Amino acid sequence: MELVEWGYGDTYFFIGSDVVKLVEIKFKEDVNPEKIVKKLLEIPHVKDAKLIPKNDHYILYVRANIFEAPLPKNALEIFDIQKKGMVIFEKGTFTSSEVYLYVICEDELVRDVIAVLKKVYNGELASIEEYSPEDSPLSKLTRKQLETLLLAHKSGYFDNPRRVTLRELAEMLNLSPSTVKEHLRKAQRKIFEELMG
Repeated sequence: MELVEWGYGDTYFFIGSDVVKLVEIKFKEDVNPEKIVKKLLEIPHVKDAKLIPKNDHYILYVRANIFEAPLPKNALEIFDIQKKGMVIFEKGTFTSSEVYLYVICEDELVRDVIAVLKKVYNGELASIEEYSPEDSPLSKLTRKQLETLLLAHKSGYFDNPRRVTLRELAEMLNLSPSTVKEHLRKAQRKIFEELMG
């Protein structure tokens, strides 16, 4: 954390026993980002790590086997609470001195979520607010289509010029390029159909 000026996003999803994590991150001026990636790749349970440039900062992509990671003994309680119902770790923001985590959950799970987060992260509750999701076209996508679209968007596949290639995207998702292309095509078609009728 002392190497980071700020971070935002903290998006993650599972592919089999692997967790894929994406964080927008800005390192302090005297930090060599490539050394950070090299250090991450030395960790036994980390399978892949990349930095994708974005304006004056990066998107950090990390793929790791969650079951090989040395987790704190109560960290698995986070996954247990997610099995009880809808608990989404929407985003996080952090600096070298503090971290804010935003969580969306069903009303009946609020108390359990707060208790687990206090226990696991030793944190404090900042606020509780009502959340009313709009009827999003993304809800029509399959899980694979949503994961593929999310990673493509976050990693700059749709930017001009592209920040990652289809092949690189496929490697991140552990899929063939043709499968990734098909997921993206179907996802875009469903979204356009929802938006345009």
